[in-house]
Parts: sequence; C-alpha cells; structure tokens
Amino acid sequence: MLMETLLISLGLALLFLALGIPLMLGKVKRNSLYGARFPATMADDRVWDVVNRKMGFVFVAGGAAAGIVDVLAVAGVVTRDVGLYVTGALVVYVLIASVWLWRYSERVARDTGVSARDMEVGRTTPVLVAIGCLAVAIAGVLSAFSTPNPWLGFRVPATFADPAVWHQVNLKAGLTLAVLSGVFGFMFLGLRNMTEGERKRLFSGLFIGWVISIVVVAIAGSLFANSLVR
Repeated sequence: MLMETLLISLGLALLFLALGIPLMLGKVKRNSLYGARFPATMADDRVWDVVNRKMGFVFVAGGAAAGIVDVLAVAGVVTRDVGLYVTGALVVYVLIASVWLWRYSERVARDTGVSARDMEVGRTTPVLVAIGCLAVAIAGVLSAFSTPNPWLGFRVPATFADPAVWHQVNLKAGLTLAVLSGVFGFMFLGLRNMTEGERKRLFSGLFIGWVISIVVVAIAGSLFANSLVR
C-alpha cells in the first residue's frame, strides 16, 4: 500500500515537471486549457508570458523537490511513509502557489498597463471555482464512507494502520470538508449576481478562505488520527 502511494506521488512529481518545463521556457501561448488562466493573463499576451514562466518555475521546483524525496524513499534512504506526506504537500503547494500567482498576475498587469476592464473577474470565474468546490465536496463525501485505499480518503500512516481509525477520521474529516466546500461553492455562485467591483473585492478573500479551510481540515484530521492510535 505504501509503495503504491509512493509511486503515485512520484508520478505526480514527474507530471509537475512535464507541465512546468514548457511553461518555464515560454513555449505555451495563451489558451483556455493549459497554463495560468487568470483574468489578467487571459487579457494580455505579455502578462501571460511573464506569469506562466513564473508558474513553470514553481511547478518545476515543486516537482523536482518532491521527486527527489520520492526517489530517496524508493531507494530506502528515507521511510516510504513519506509518499503520503509528499502528495499532500504538493496539493497544498499548488493551492498556495495559485493564490500567489493570481495576485502576481494582477501586479504584472498593472505594471504592463492592462486596464481593469480588460482583466475583469467576470461571472465565469466564480462559477468555475464553484464547480471545483463541488468536486471537493463530492470527494469528501465519498472519502467519508470509503475503506482503506491508495486513491481516496485521508491517507496517513495512522489511518492505514487500523481500518477503524480510517473510518473515524475519514468520516469526520470527509464530511467536514464536504460541508465547508459546499458552503464556499454556494458563496462563489452568489458572486455572479454582484457588481464587478463587489466580485473583485470578495473573490480573493473567499478563495483564500476556502484554501485555508482545506489546510485546517487536513491538519486537524492528521492530529485526530494520531490521537486515536496513542
């Protein structure tokens, strides 16, 4: 089980490298599928290039660091439990980097002379984030009623060690995550009916709040799992 999780973590690290290198080299032109697609980057090719080069570096750095740790774990230099933590760390890393890159894109846009109208948040972005919240909420519900597996659920050594611990931790953490993500999803949908100024003012705070809630649930779940096996 630990080896499977470790290989998944290594594959994720390699994916980060594969996605990050073309971005870092400036080989990806503005598009709607691949890259840092923020309002500012989608409004101007110059902003797209600067921000996505930075995003590529962030992905390559994260993937390289995670890959090195995973390879050391496969070789037995460090414990194979590390795969569980590397995967979680990459998820948190991406969420934090996304918020930072978004704010960075707005700063680059201002320096480049892109107008506020050109980089409006609009009504589509909150809907897309709301869909992401819904996906996380569904994953939370599924994990709440899952059995130990390498794909879904709160996977730490304590939960893998005992199915009863797995059930208790994933039930509470999964449902908590589902409720929080559902609430944030509805709040993001509510932004569609606001003015552009209100959307821009509230969107950032809501997004950061959602990310923080995920991190808090992850930390609380880990502490709860460890308390059950003592």
